[in-house]
Amino acid sequence: MVRLLLPLLLVVAGALVVALVRDRRAREVLWLSRLRGSFLHGAPLGGVASIASLTELQAPGGWLRLRLPAAWTGGFDEPTMASFDCGSGRRLRVDLLTVERRGAAGQALIESLAATRPEPERSLETLAGGHLLLKYLEARGQKPNPQVVFCWQLVRSLSSELARVAVFSFIVPREQAGEVFVRADLSLLDREVRNATIGD
Repeated sequence: MVRLLLPLLLVVAGALVVALVRDRRAREVLWLSRLRGSFLHGAPLGGVASIASLTELQAPGGWLRLRLPAAWTGGFDEPTMASFDCGSGRRLRVDLLTVERRGAAGQALIESLAATRPEPERSLETLAGGHLLLKYLEARGQKPNPQVVFCWQLVRSLSSELARVAVFSFIVPREQAGEVFVRADLSLLDREVRNATIGD
């Protein structure tokens, strides 16, 4: 009898493990989907940084201007790359690109960039100043240091074949991604990225 029960118990235990793993994966997918929807389409949360506590960042050569919280330390380590320590393990990376693609600048260029992601996983819009904005979210890394990366790509068309792209990557430890202070940072960054200027 015991010999018959042992294999049965092993099968039941294995089935329970598989069910728990599937349930955990399903909850992870749902959590990420809700987080993505909030980032792409949610109502903004008022930022904790006042206008007075922001400082203007200017890229070498002057072709990007952006305001960021004065408390965030860092800057441009290279002419086309900046990194900022935002506190509590959060980081902001800014990458500046000049993209040349024959017959595909402006809207066509950013649509080609956006096409690498399914439509529900990104948002795409034309801003009042003529810049184009692509937003998306990525989950990166494994335990013990999983991260969520909130991304903005700001594009200015310079000609029919040339565009400049500023990529803003806000990197957050996974356990902080839904916290109020992170949502406040996201609201502030979203506002300032939209107000940023890309020059010639």
